[in-house]
Amino acid sequence: MRFAIGAVVLPLTCWAAALAAEVPRRAFDVEPWQHLAVQDGGRHKPLDTLAWETLRNLSNRATFPDPATGEELSPTAFYLALLFDRQPGDETADLHAPVAVGPHSAYFATHAPDKWDRAPLLRVDFLELREILGLPSDRKHVSPLELSRAVVRDPQTGDELPFPIWAARLQAKGQEGLTTLEQRGLELADKLRSYQDHRLGRRLSVLPIHGSEDRRWTSIADLTLADLEDATDPTGAMRQVKQAFQRAGDAYRANDAEAFDHASGEFLAAVAELGPQLGHYPSRSAIDLEVAYNHWVPFRFAWVFTLVACLLLLLRTGLQRKWLYGTALAAFGAGLAAMLTGFGMRMAISGRAPVTNMYESVLYLGLGVAVFGLIFELLSRQRYILVASAAIATTALILADNCPAVLDPSMRPLPPVLRNNFWLITHVMTITLSYAAFALALGIGNVTLGYYLAGSGNRDAVRSQSRFTYRALRIGVLLLAVGTVLGGVWADYSWGRFWGWDPKEVWALITLLGYAAVLHARHAGWVGSRGLAALSVVCFSLVMVAWYGVNYVLGAGLHSYGFGGGGQLYVVYAMLAQLLFVGLCLAGSNRRTGVARDDLSLPSHVAKRPPGHRDLKPPERRAA
Repeated sequence: MRFAIGAVVLPLTCWAAALAAEVPRRAFDVEPWQHLAVQDGGRHKPLDTLAWETLRNLSNRATFPDPATGEELSPTAFYLALLFDRQPGDETADLHAPVAVGPHSAYFATHAPDKWDRAPLLRVDFLELREILGLPSDRKHVSPLELSRAVVRDPQTGDELPFPIWAARLQAKGQEGLTTLEQRGLELADKLRSYQDHRLGRRLSVLPIHGSEDRRWTSIADLTLADLEDATDPTGAMRQVKQAFQRAGDAYRANDAEAFDHASGEFLAAVAELGPQLGHYPSRSAIDLEVAYNHWVPFRFAWVFTLVACLLLLLRTGLQRKWLYGTALAAFGAGLAAMLTGFGMRMAISGRAPVTNMYESVLYLGLGVAVFGLIFELLSRQRYILVASAAIATTALILADNCPAVLDPSMRPLPPVLRNNFWLITHVMTITLSYAAFALALGIGNVTLGYYLAGSGNRDAVRSQSRFTYRALRIGVLLLAVGTVLGGVWADYSWGRFWGWDPKEVWALITLLGYAAVLHARHAGWVGSRGLAALSVVCFSLVMVAWYGVNYVLGAGLHSYGFGGGGQLYVVYAMLAQLLFVGLCLAGSNRRTGVARDDLSLPSHVAKRPPGHRDLKPPERRAA
C-alpha cells in the first residue's frame, strides 16, 4: 500500500514542482509608459507612438521577439528593452572585433555588443543593397552589429569600404545625383543611426528646457549625464526624475518587476508634475486620445465592416434573402462611422485636416467612395453600387492599414507651404474627392464589364449602371476642375505664380482633359454603355499617375512634401491587370448575345435619332 501511495504521490509532487518552475516571472507593466509625453519629429506625442514608429522604421514590424527568450514584445516593451537592456557606463569592448569607424563609432566605443546589437533588426528591402552587403538574396534583415562591420564595394569606384564610411561619403554628396542603390544605402544608414540614438536615449526627450525660445526638450541621455546640484536644480525635482529613471533601469536589468513598476510610477509622476512647470507641455487628455487612437485602430474596424458589407451583398445576389441587404447596409454604415471617427481623432490630435500625405489621402479616398456610394445607393437601391463602393473602399483601407513602409501613417508637422487650413481643405480635399468619384466610377465600370463578359441579358441593370457611372464621372470632373483652379490660386499665394507646368500640375490637367473627353464621347454618342464602362476603368490610370506616379515614381517638382517611395511594381501590376480585364471583357462580349450585342453599344437617343439631328441633353435625361 505504501508503495502504491508513493507511486502516486511522487509523480504528482514532481509534476507540481515542474509547474512551479515553469511559472514565468511577473511581466513588467509597460502600460503606464505608453502615456509618457515626449517630443519627437517636431511635435509632442506619447511614448506609445514613438515606440511604434521606431519599430516600424527599423524593422517594419508590429511586434518584435526578445532575442533571448523569443517573447513577442509590444512596441512600448520593445522600446524600453532597447533603452534599459544597455548597461550604462559600460566601457568594455570586444578586443577581437574590428573597431567601428565612421559616424557610428561612438556607440560601440562605449558599449559592448549585446543581444539587441546582434538581433536581425534592421530591414533591408532593396535586393541590390543586400547583394553588396554580402547578404543572401532572401534575407531581409541585418543586425546593427553586422551592418556596422560590413564592408561594401562601391559600384561607382570599385573601392571596398566599411559601410559607415561609404554612407558618410554618400551623405556628403547630397541627394542630387544619387542612384537608387545609394539612396537606399543612406536610408539604411539612417536606420542604424536611429537605432543607436534610441538606445543611447538621445531620441527620448521627456522634459521641456526652461526658457528655451524654440521649445526644445531635454533627452534622457542629457538628463542622465547632467551634473545636477543645488545651483542648477534648486528644488531637486530634476534629480528626483533622474534617480527614479535610474532605479527603473536597475530594476529592469535585475528582472525585478515589482521594483521596476514602483520606480516607473515614481518617474512618470515626477515628469508629469515637473513638465508643465518648465515650459509648454501637452495635456494628459491629448496624450490619452492619441494612445486610444493607436490601440483602437478605427480604420481597421472600418475595412472589416465594409468587407462584411461587400460579402453580404454578394450573398444576397445568390440567396435572395432580404435581410442580407439590410444587414449589409448596416455594416456599411458602421464602416463609414468608423472612418469618420478615425478622421475626427486624427484631426483632434494633429490640429489639421488629415489629407497631407499619401496615407491620409488613401484613407480619404476610401471615405469619399463610401459617401458617394451610399448616396447613390439610397437614391437607386441598386445593390451593385454598394458592392462597388464597398469593394473600392475596402481595398483603399486595407492598403493603408497594411503598407506602413509605403504609406507612412505618422502624423508630422506640416511644411510651410501647407500651413493654411483654408487652402488645405479647399484644394487638397477637393482634388482627393474627385479621385474618390473616379474610383467609384471605376468600381461600377468593372461591374458593368462583368455583365458584358457574362453575356447577361439584364438590360435595365446595365442601363442603370451606365447612368450612375456617367454621374460619378461628372461629379469627378467638376471637383477636379474646381480643385485645379483652387490649386492655381494657392500656388499664386504661396509661390507667386498661378501655373508653372510642375509635373503635378501637368498630370492634373491631363487627367481633367482625359475624363472630360470621356464625358464628351458619351454625350456625343461615340461610345455606349460598354465603351463608357471600359473608359471609366482605363482612365483611372491617369489618376494613378497624377496621384501616385508623380509623387512615388517621378519624385520631381515643387510638391516635394508628398513624395515617397515603394510599391511601384504592385501598382504597375494592378494597372496591367485592369487593362487585361477590360480587354478580356471587350473581346468576350463581342462573341456573346444579350446586352453585349443589343443597341446598348450606343445610347438610345443616338441609335434612334434621324441623321443630322443634334440633342444636347445629357444621356440620363434623354433615357428618362
